[in-house]
Amino acid sequence: MVQPSASGVCWAPLKRTGRMALYRQLADRLRAAILDGERRLPTERELASGFTVARITVRAALDLLAAEGLISRRRRHGTVVRDRLVEVAVKSGPLM
Repeated sequence: MVQPSASGVCWAPLKRTGRMALYRQLADRLRAAILDGERRLPTERELASGFTVARITVRAALDLLAAEGLISRRRRHGTVVRDRLVEVAVKSGPLM
């Protein structure tokens, strides 16, 4: 199992016999790491290898997080954790 040293992702194995889909389990792990302050996620290949899942499973998890607004995905630039404080400030309007 791959364990990138710079990542705060919990690399414990996913439950393959449970009712929750693998991509949702992976999204939950990544969401927890992001909310704990993780600023950089492993690559798709590292995640797929580390959790022994297909890259399509990783992509589905990342798509879910992108839909929630936690990450930004751009072709040729990769996946970036969004800066929540900036987004909250922009959405709330100017400070008085």
